[in-house]
Amino acid sequence: MRRSEAVQVVIYDAPTVASSGSGCGCGCGHHGHDHPEDEDPMAKISMEFQARALALTLEGAFPGRVRVEYINVLQDPRGPSLPQTAVLCAGAYPTPLVYLNGRGRFAGALPVERIREEVARILETD
Repeated sequence: MRRSEAVQVVIYDAPTVASSGSGCGCGCGHHGHDHPEDEDPMAKISMEFQARALALTLEGAFPGRVRVEYINVLQDPRGPSLPQTAVLCAGAYPTPLVYLNGRGRFAGALPVERIREEVARILETD
């Protein structure tokens, strides 16, 4: 990567109606058992909002050297042609998928500190 190019971070998400905060993802209506999202406050924040926060964090750490894009594959016009859509809809990996410079790096969460470390490593090797 040339010095002038920014690291591309793309978050592919396929949120479901159940995970949008309108009920229980398992279909129980929150009756009779615990849910992981009850223990994790980030689970109640939309992935799109988390992606915006990540963009601000990375911009602060690496001004002008990182671009973050959030793609809801179920709503984005590019969705049907993206290979990530098939992967997410098949349940092969949990949502979201996080790609750095076109390579899949994380699935199932948005680990901000680990993403920051990977971006730093990429920028150091350019």
